[in-house]
Amino acid sequence: MSNLSPIQELLVAAAWADGQLAEKEALFLRRVLANGCVSVSQIEACLSAPTVEFGDVLGRLSVGGAGEEVMREVLRMLQSDGALHTKEQDLVSRLAQHLEFSPETVEKMRRELTN
Repeated sequence: MSNLSPIQELLVAAAWADGQLAEKEALFLRRVLANGCVSVSQIEACLSAPTVEFGDVLGRLSVGGAGEEVMREVLRMLQSDGALHTKEQDLVSRLAQHLEFSPETVEKMRRELTN
């Protein structure tokens, strides 16, 4: 994963949070990684199996003022398959805590993205 940014790694880990990669999550991830100049072979590796642990990424994640956009991007991807599973909800809660967002703030973002 050395040539993925921490935010790209975060999205990969989030995509695999529930242990499977839904088709819409894979399409979302492929688009984001391709726009981030990630090689085709690296994208395929990210789509074929979990390649990074969320906790490891979170420990390295520093987003500065971009925290809200990072949270929105994670929510967009996780909700792309129409559901937010329990393990994905746990991941969102951990990310929110790391970014110092209240549950209410995250819920507001989530609702805005589903409307």
